[in-house]
Amino acid sequence: MTDTTTTTPRTTGASTPVFTGTATPVRHRGPILLVEPSPAEPPPGFVRDEYLHLWSIDRPRSEVWQWLCDPATFIDGQIPPFRVEFLSDAAGRSGFHEGVYNAHVGPLMSFSGVLGEIDEEKYRDLQYFYGSYAVSHALFRPVRLQFWLDEVDPNTTLLRLQLDTFVRARALGVWHRLMGVFWKRFGRWCEKAIPNNWLR
Repeated sequence: MTDTTTTTPRTTGASTPVFTGTATPVRHRGPILLVEPSPAEPPPGFVRDEYLHLWSIDRPRSEVWQWLCDPATFIDGQIPPFRVEFLSDAAGRSGFHEGVYNAHVGPLMSFSGVLGEIDEEKYRDLQYFYGSYAVSHALFRPVRLQFWLDEVDPNTTLLRLQLDTFVRARALGVWHRLMGVFWKRFGRWCEKAIPNNWLR
């Protein structure tokens, strides 16, 4: 058996580390790169799909926004092993703030990204990292999830969604069917979570 001890380098002069004894070189810690969350163009064999959905929510815009930007909306209803996480941004904030890392993981899915522009009661952006996938990375790769809120009247909100995804060209029809099923109940889920005025 060989026992190797790693020692701390002794620095001579300005920048050259000198190792004494048996040592493992210290890994260089370079700057963290500022990179786009996902490539701008789909890889070969994929097409960029924009899935659009529109709901008319019979609730005030301020309350729909509060529901849409409450981490509990997406965390509390998860059934293990599915999980939603929010990691703090550079300022130490979590939840729905620009720069906060978000991950939604579970069997056959991994959506990891960073929250982009957030315009109070109007717009919310989530940009996914390369490597995020649904079902298989060889089939469906989400790129960006955006929501817009418009006030129709004081008690009605128009909620618009756009999900950009790199989709294997031959699986585009399957993806649209899956999205239709997945997002169908989103509007009813929102209305059910926000009580009517007469119930308050």
